[in-house]
Amino acid sequence: MDDKEKQKQEFRLRIYKYILHLVRFLSSLSKDTVIREIISQLMRSGTSIGANYFEAYAASSKKDYQNFFNHSLKSANETIFG
Repeated sequence: MDDKEKQKQEFRLRIYKYILHLVRFLSSLSKDTVIREIISQLMRSGTSIGANYFEAYAASSKKDYQNFFNHSLKSANETIFG
């Protein structure tokens, strides 16, 4: 495995671990009405990072790859500021 492929594999693993940590953390929060809305938004945007990245990885064209990767980046930004 070359360095570039190793970096891609490590990045996929980091995304996967991030999503697991996010789900565990959000599951531990109180479930009052306001918090529930925030949890829901963070869950959607946080898991969308991985979903769009893995769609990019499996894309059939460079344009599709760029599109899904950009959506993944937007989801990451949304999660930060969500």
